[in-house]
Amino acid sequence: MKKPFLLRSVYLRTILQLTLAIVVTFFVLGLVYYYAFSINTNRQQASQLLSGARAISEVVAGNFSQQGEILDPRLNNYIIFAARSSGAIVWVINPSGELVMHTGIPGDAATSLDVSEKGYYQLPQQYLAAMGAGTSGISQMGDFQGLFKASGTRWISAAYPLPTPLGGYRGEIQLHYPVQTRDIGTFLMTNGLIMSFLVAFAIGLIFISILSHNITRPIRLLSEAADKVSRGDLSARVEIPGINPDRREIGKKQSLVNDDLAILVHTVNTMFDKLQNQEKDRKEFISNISHDLRTPLTSILGFIEGMLDGTVPPDKYPYYLDIVQKETKRLQNLVSTMFDTVLLESGQQLNQRVFDINEVLREDIIGLESLIAGKNLGVQADFQEDDYGRLQVVGDREAISRVVYNILSNAIKFAPADGVIALTTRRSGRAREVEVIIEDNGPGIPESEQPYIFDRFYKIDKSRTAKGSGLGLYICRTILAAHGQRITVSKSDMGGARFVFTLTMPS
Repeated sequence: MKKPFLLRSVYLRTILQLTLAIVVTFFVLGLVYYYAFSINTNRQQASQLLSGARAISEVVAGNFSQQGEILDPRLNNYIIFAARSSGAIVWVINPSGELVMHTGIPGDAATSLDVSEKGYYQLPQQYLAAMGAGTSGISQMGDFQGLFKASGTRWISAAYPLPTPLGGYRGEIQLHYPVQTRDIGTFLMTNGLIMSFLVAFAIGLIFISILSHNITRPIRLLSEAADKVSRGDLSARVEIPGINPDRREIGKKQSLVNDDLAILVHTVNTMFDKLQNQEKDRKEFISNISHDLRTPLTSILGFIEGMLDGTVPPDKYPYYLDIVQKETKRLQNLVSTMFDTVLLESGQQLNQRVFDINEVLREDIIGLESLIAGKNLGVQADFQEDDYGRLQVVGDREAISRVVYNILSNAIKFAPADGVIALTTRRSGRAREVEVIIEDNGPGIPESEQPYIFDRFYKIDKSRTAKGSGLGLYICRTILAAHGQRITVSKSDMGGARFVFTLTMPS
């Protein structure tokens, strides 16, 4: 089943997810602000009520009789004015708990209170909040010990004792303020936060769209390029304005695209380059191998048919059989090289042990003596040795011998007649490291070709007449990499190629 378009579009999914994140963030911030604002407002109101109760207490104290009566009736007007200005109800309470003056009592609370013999509402002792508060007064929030519970409203209550020079409890002033509860929607509307949110959301959405486009566009282009490559178009590349395809230039020209995306684009393009080069190398390899196989097979088939049909006289059999033998060995070497490559790429285990690298060099020189003599080449050797005439290293002796053989074979092949080949072993500047150097005075390797000389199937001479599969140096690098060593090529002072590879000495 095909996914809906919104689910298939990374750009739209990113916008939706970021939009949802913004909405949730603003909602959480609104809740936090709402509760923080409410708590702070309530604290301010409680402080104001306590200050108001203290002010009223100071005025009433000078006009309060020992029997708990207000002496000056004009105080009633002052108390009523204070109640209206604060929005709270004011209670003046004498030492007996009687409300000798008040500006209002909630209905449900009034029905729960008794009336004293003097006709005042009587507060039980549990509601005399300032009795145990000392001289500083007290404020609280809630339903005032359950007295205002039936009203269904939260109250801020403040109580302040009437001051007395002799100490003791002389009465108190109580102020009760009903808190107007508002839901968060009303709160945001009345404080202008909804409009602020909408403006901020619109601006944020614009930036989200721009950023999402710059973030998801490379991903979309990467996906399109990968799809083309999967369909066989290896020339597909990811090209994004503001990103230089050269990794060395990354960071100099970025616009809104960050370095990570630039590196990702460069990496993917490099991978596509390698795939294209591998496909090209594969085709060249098949072409070269086809030629290398066809030539000796044609020769072998021609000579054998000539012997069978009598074209070749019996006295020439030994001569042509010798050619057939050489061509067969050539085929065998080619197949063995290909097989070794497969084994190395599959992670063939190394049989590492201590051996004398100088001895390996001497053995390979002896094994190639016929080729060296055929071109009358001179061999110069400069071997570093210990007291026993050895230079011991650690590695797979047979594999390292293969490395030496391949490099020497190339040196012999490209050295001119009467030329020179030089072999050197020495300690490098690193701890427990040995360098093996093989040079010749041939034409050398062009500097432009040196970075690729160790690649699989790579040959400097691309013509079909060039002998070799292009795997010899690749095998050398693979073997040395499996040993954790390195190999490099450069121009020799003798004029030809200079190969240097490293080995580790035993501890």
